Amino acid sequence: MQVKTLIAATAGLLATTALVDSAAAQEKSKTALKVAIFSVNGASPTIHTMIESATAAAKERGWTVETYDGNGDQVATNNQVNTFITRGFDALINIASANTQMGGVIANAAKAHIPFVSTFSGMVPGITVDIGSNNVADGVFSASALAARIDGEGEVLKMNWTVLPALAERDAGFHAVVGEYKNIKVTEMEIKVPGQVDDTFNKVTDYLTGHKNVKAIWMGWDEVGVAAARAVQQSHLEKKPFVVSMDGNDAAYDMIRESTPFWLTIAYDVRGMGVQAVQAVADAVDGKSFPQRQIYKKPCLIAKETAPPKGQYPDFKTCVLYSADLPKSN
Repeated sequence: MQVKTLIAATAGLLATTALVDSAAAQEKSKTALKVAIFSVNGASPTIHTMIESATAAAKERGWTVETYDGNGDQVATNNQVNTFITRGFDALINIASANTQMGGVIANAAKAHIPFVSTFSGMVPGITVDIGSNNVADGVFSASALAARIDGEGEVLKMNWTVLPALAERDAGFHAVVGEYKNIKVTEMEIKVPGQVDDTFNKVTDYLTGHKNVKAIWMGWDEVGVAAARAVQQSHLEKKPFVVSMDGNDAAYDMIRESTPFWLTIAYDVRGMGVQAVQAVADAVDGKSFPQRQIYKKPCLIAKETAPPKGQYPDFKTCVLYSADLPKSN
């Protein structure tokens, strides 16, 4: 009888301990976590916005946050993140730095059991989750709109920086569309990063000086799309090419709203992505599993008809994504 009582008491104690341990694990996100938020190119407007939104969301939870901008130097970025790991940070959030160039860092984080969450950085082995958009599809949307507007023929200037997986995927979407139009002539240029704004402006200016028949310019992201549109504005071409891009930042919205050469962009909920990255960290430290390591959020098609009022953002729950759904302009 005493043995049975002892066994029952022991089983009860083990069960209680398991429940306490489980509750403690689930509550870890409510403790004072130390989180690092970093990017290889933090000054880029879209990336900066994601860093700001992620930082604010983390601090609202009572977490301590340190940020780092690699200023275009991937080696320095990797070294700094390894330092965060050795300093015992509880989680890492990578904002748009190529995960393909961070394999050693990701392995070190996994070894230390530190969640590695990223946005727009690519799905590679070892990460917790990457949050972004289906960039191949976005490249298709933007290129399809471009091809339709030029009626499937003419000269197109295409500029991008394909080191970042998201941008390389947009490239793939562009080529999937334009490759089907035999009467579209494409000239491709790689943008220099850092220094992307000046490099874009100068390259577009120089190219348009000697090529008067460019109908459209496709840009990999809005920061350089704005620079390209400004170069077009300052050109002396009688027929100025229009610009399409992807990202959705305030400067792009302004130019689209004002009927400049910047005609269209595929906009992302970058603020929501920063917040979702923090939620992913909370889920990871609480021991929740992720059914997939790549999460896509819905983008919006932004033309003059759908550009948000100044100081506001698109409603990503109700916005349109197809040109047929654009409201008729007056």
